Amino acid sequence: MGSDRIWYGAYGSNVLEARFLRYIQGGSYGPNNAEHVGARDNQQPGPTSPIVHGPWSLSFGLSSERWGGGVAFLNPHIDEGACVRCWDITAEQFMDVAAQENGLRPGDVQLDIAEVREAGELQIGDSWYSRIVHLGDFHGQPLMTFTSSKSVEPRAPGEPYLAVILNGFLEAAPSQLSQHLDRLMRARGVDSAWTREALIELAKLET
Repeated sequence: MGSDRIWYGAYGSNVLEARFLRYIQGGSYGPNNAEHVGARDNQQPGPTSPIVHGPWSLSFGLSSERWGGGVAFLNPHIDEGACVRCWDITAEQFMDVAAQENGLRPGDVQLDIAEVREAGELQIGDSWYSRIVHLGDFHGQPLMTFTSSKSVEPRAPGEPYLAVILNGFLEAAPSQLSQHLDRLMRARGVDSAWTREALIELAKLET
């Protein structure tokens, strides 16, 4: 792969391919979701989208009316065995996804990937997902994500949001239901509000 490609590490609703592709190709995911412009380059991600485990933690906080509860955030400095699903996209596509996640237009976010790799992270504003983080390198490409620059109080996620996340991880690794459940049950916001049995039911929902 060329040096202009990166792995985007998704851990929230973008874990599910149909949802993530709205940020690349445009359109809306489901009746209650906003219409997305899509990236300037709408080519499909690379053919593999592996799950990568790291010394990170997953938590849910703030509140999304669209998703009916808390939304996901990754802390890159707390080791609680979280993981991300990696999408093989261009650096420009990653910038456009980050822009859309922060209420901006494709092209509004311009990053020097080498600079972010060296610094470890970069702030692009003060919205929910304005902290760009380099999680390391994976198979010769930078592994990048975005998260909050502030710690958030735990808040339980709603059923539609958790269903998208769980089914996205199952899409990537269908034989690992138990491991997916274990990781979600460790996440703040899920641990005190959901049971393992309730999560299993979400794996049967159509997304």
